[in-house]
Amino acid sequence: MRSTCNHFLFLFLLTCMVHLNAFSQSSGNLWLSTGFQAFTSRDAGFSSMKYSGPRSFSTGAFALQRPHKTETFQVEFGIGPLSNQIGNSLNALSAGFWNSTFYHREKDADRGLHWGWSNQNLLNLRRHNGFTNYSLRYDYFTSIGPALRYRYPFQWKGQQFSWQTLAHWQVVGFQIKSGFIGADPAGVTEDGEPLDNFLRAVDPFYVGRDWHLGLESTLVWTLPAGNDLALRYRPEFAFLKGGQPIHRVGHAVSLLINFRIW
Repeated sequence: MRSTCNHFLFLFLLTCMVHLNAFSQSSGNLWLSTGFQAFTSRDAGFSSMKYSGPRSFSTGAFALQRPHKTETFQVEFGIGPLSNQIGNSLNALSAGFWNSTFYHREKDADRGLHWGWSNQNLLNLRRHNGFTNYSLRYDYFTSIGPALRYRYPFQWKGQQFSWQTLAHWQVVGFQIKSGFIGADPAGVTEDGEPLDNFLRAVDPFYVGRDWHLGLESTLVWTLPAGNDLALRYRPEFAFLKGGQPIHRVGHAVSLLINFRIW
């Protein structure tokens, strides 16, 4: 009995040592940002006209860097009024979750070119002002695709800086969006089982027909205490063709602060 307990204790201590070693070789960072976004949207299911305007845009991200890869998990939120050239307006809200993984097993994680992949999940809600019926419209998509990151650290006047550019290209997934009449997708309100209605609402997302391309260029200033301040420019482009086509373009400028958790 004592021998069995000793074996379990040895395995427990060994597991703790492995986890502590892995923890000591990793770093965790919390990135918070706020700024504004110049946003343009066209929903052919409602109107052929473009709606544009500035809106607030914020993100929160956790980055886990290990010796062989870096993983980032980010939530984002944008809201603000848009208008077209004849004065009609709508309120546009976006909420999303984005994650990426970049591999650098045989490279410096803080310098050079790294390949990886990303997953985008994005919901867009639009409520048209001045309309009682059919004023609410939405679209949602989930997709995955390749990603690329380049990092370049440098010093200026005794201060430590770095520049990072990141690009991700969504290739395959699925989408759900409002139909030609009303907020619900076509076929959802028909009689039938809930699962059948849901499957009728889902359209595939695939490159060549649908597009979502995101870019980020960030200048980071490392403070003496170890945290960071950064300025980011983020353009993104989307085209969802299934059902009623939707075009979107956004250009966001944000101020970021990074807290090093460990």
